[in-house]
Amino acid sequence: MLNGIFHVSFQSSLATVGEGLAVFDACGVHGANENHIFRGAQADNGGATILTVEIRHLHGEKYPTFGPLGAVNLELTVSKDTGDGFRAEGSIREAKGIRLHVVGRKLGELVQAK
Repeated sequence: MLNGIFHVSFQSSLATVGEGLAVFDACGVHGANENHIFRGAQADNGGATILTVEIRHLHGEKYPTFGPLGAVNLELTVSKDTGDGFRAEGSIREAKGIRLHVVGRKLGELVQAK
């Protein structure tokens, strides 16, 4: 499972869709950029990390790939985890025809509870 603070970029087959900061921990996935909030869960599925993430538009410019939707739900499988970053692939639940890749670059560790 992923753990730490990451810079993430969302990419379709055509271009980078958007980017932001995300925190991955045992509770799930939490993050944002200036216009969107990301939140979801991660689960271990027989050694593969599965991410289910909602991206909700808050204000300002929407991700063009997502069209007029106020929120979309991503279903992703982590295909590569190097410790310094990850790559996940999957789809948008509301638009199964759109394949999406998320690339994360680790920025730092989380503070451990005492």
